[in-house]
Amino acid sequence: MDLLHRNGESEGRRLKDDGSVIEKEEQQYHQKEKNNNSTRTTDSTEILLRMIWELVVWPLILEINRTYFTVEEYRLKMAEFCAIYEIQPLKISGLLIAMVAKGVLTKRGNIFSIHSRHIQYMQKKISLGYGLAVKEVYTME
Repeated sequence: MDLLHRNGESEGRRLKDDGSVIEKEEQQYHQKEKNNNSTRTTDSTEILLRMIWELVVWPLILEINRTYFTVEEYRLKMAEFCAIYEIQPLKISGLLIAMVAKGVLTKRGNIFSIHSRHIQYMQKKISLGYGLAVKEVYTME
């Protein structure tokens, strides 16, 4: 330890119980990995939101030709989706509420309804992607 101190290298290093030296850069690397993992989680959530909107929610709206759907209708469509794509329902269970939080859907009791700006797309039977759906919600007139 005295040798490290004399050479000016003790700053940014520490000794473990077993005597091995851990570099400051290694600690920074692990911190950066933590930050990347939270970014990856956010990205994967957005990907799942996009997938559920484009493959479950919007096709359900077009199929039933209403601006709203019930929880039972959603569950049936979701079960079909999970069977086709072999995804566990537990992995995507909170995404409908995440869409409510973003303002893309609204919830009243057991009924979820689309935003008023999406009605024109539904009436014309236009495929509405998730990006455009979110953009329509946040666009001011």
